[in-house]
Amino acid sequence: MVVGENEAQMNRTYFQDDVHDIITMLTKAGALDAFSDKKLLLTGAGGFLGRWVLRTIDALNDAYSQIGVKPCSVMALDSVATEAEAMEEIRHFDFVDFVHHDLRKGFACGEKFDYVMHLAGIASPHWYQKFPLETIDVAVNGSRLMLEKAKEDGAKYLFTSSSEVYATPPPESIPTPEHYIGAVDSLGPRSCYDISKLMGETLAYTYARQFDVDATVVRIFNSFGAGMKEADHRILPRIASAMKSGKELRVFDRGENPPTRTYCPVANTVAGVLLALVHGKLGPYNIGADKPEISVADLVRRVAGGSAPRVIHVESPAVYASEPQRRCPDITRARTELGYEPRVKLDDGLRRFFAWALDVYTGEQ
Repeated sequence: MVVGENEAQMNRTYFQDDVHDIITMLTKAGALDAFSDKKLLLTGAGGFLGRWVLRTIDALNDAYSQIGVKPCSVMALDSVATEAEAMEEIRHFDFVDFVHHDLRKGFACGEKFDYVMHLAGIASPHWYQKFPLETIDVAVNGSRLMLEKAKEDGAKYLFTSSSEVYATPPPESIPTPEHYIGAVDSLGPRSCYDISKLMGETLAYTYARQFDVDATVVRIFNSFGAGMKEADHRILPRIASAMKSGKELRVFDRGENPPTRTYCPVANTVAGVLLALVHGKLGPYNIGADKPEISVADLVRRVAGGSAPRVIHVESPAVYASEPQRRCPDITRARTELGYEPRVKLDDGLRRFFAWALDVYTGEQ
């Protein structure tokens, strides 16, 4: 489905509160003017977080125009492997030069950039299990290409890693600090994602050490918000789709000790990522919410209320049965070094997401 002008305008209305909160967080951390007159190379521009970065740059450019300073320009790359419908939204941004490109085919560009953000990747277990080699390629070979470009241009480089690299920490390491080293399985159904994210981190570290590239790594914890695809297959889109259709919600059975997570509204995630780009050292930096830590059953009760879909438990596919048991970040380093302070509370983030999703989703997933 192509996003038409009416739908694009409707989406912008839903996005306004989150964009406002992102700008507020950047302002409080002294990063409001960090993108003025800068050139940004962004991979994964059509993905969930990539589009939120573009929405934020769009709002920043509006603010820059009001005070008479030069805007930020973006070269946005995406292979459109899983996000073909996102391209119409990107074309609405006049500061974006969109390039349809698959990083597996290499990358060469004569333009010089101030920032390089490598956000490209396949984050949903449902999809990276279907495309394991593509998942590895974009994290590993894509990182190498973008790091080479950052080295060539003297640009600040950012890589988005994942909380998955911690596997399941012991109780004494919850909330989990960045120095905790997880025992990640290299031969499992999630390994294509987990290990390739670790390799992306190692490449950033190697280029920083060997070539003095100004690189930083962020580890994202369970970000959600408006703009997530209904076919994403992660829990919040699945809840929203079930509510829209009136059908039951299939939840994977994990016995008496179900996994728990902290869920991070997207405004907090994007602000943290951009603050790491501007203020960050190598890191890594946990970017997420440090509370509350809840199960899927708790989440369903919290978000659905009287509209809760009927839950039925089904056997977990291998890629979900082997998922980490607990995810909860210690965000002290991000608070201390980046000025990161999550602004949007979980319930507000859920309210915004479901207002959008129940208007946009079809209930057909």
